[in-house]
Amino acid sequence: MTEATLLALEATGVISGVALVRNGALLGSVRLAHGMNLSGNLLHAVEWLLQRFSLTLAQVDAFAVDVGPGAFTALKIGVMIAKSWAHALNKPLIAVSAFEACAVTMPAGTPTLVALPARRDALYLQWLTPHPDDLPTPLGEPAFVTQSALAEWLAQYAPQELPLQAVGSERARMWIADALPYLRWQLIDSPSPEGVAQAGWRRLLAGETVHPFSLTPLYIQPPAIHTIGQAS
Repeated sequence: MTEATLLALEATGVISGVALVRNGALLGSVRLAHGMNLSGNLLHAVEWLLQRFSLTLAQVDAFAVDVGPGAFTALKIGVMIAKSWAHALNKPLIAVSAFEACAVTMPAGTPTLVALPARRDALYLQWLTPHPDDLPTPLGEPAFVTQSALAEWLAQYAPQELPLQAVGSERARMWIADALPYLRWQLIDSPSPEGVAQAGWRRLLAGETVHPFSLTPLYIQPPAIHTIGQAS
């Protein structure tokens, strides 16, 4: 599929949003601080964005959604909306991880640490390498890491090559600065809907779709046996 319109939903962080791409090019996007009415605000944002380009929901050819990790309730809402639309309209559905949505917007070819907020004392972390025309390549598995275990995790899993770059919150930058002071940071509040759309489009071209009934959010929990950041 080389000519299509894709609608992307982002609802994993404090800033949510929607984005619309046609043939891989961004048409427009909306970001919103959803407060206590995420589902309503997302639906209104989608309606406004589609009307801006004289489109209906039925004219969208595919849907992409950030499947996490992220805020539990918001993540479930975003995934459920995308699943419902894809099923009702019989359109392709694409799952994009929050790590991919962040890494895909970073300069290509440089190992990138994506550092997303988990609970107050922890981060979700994954190393990936962005590519100019493909999905970012994972350099390891995503992980849930407590603040006290960050230095150990980074020493074990950080790529040896330089330079390195990172994308994440100011809190993540502060926590990681001592262990990796040479990281080049792009600070964000949440994964962007544009990143979800970009990664979703690349996955759509590769034919990597998922049936709505089989799509589940990506939840990363602390390991049952704590080898890093062991609880007392």
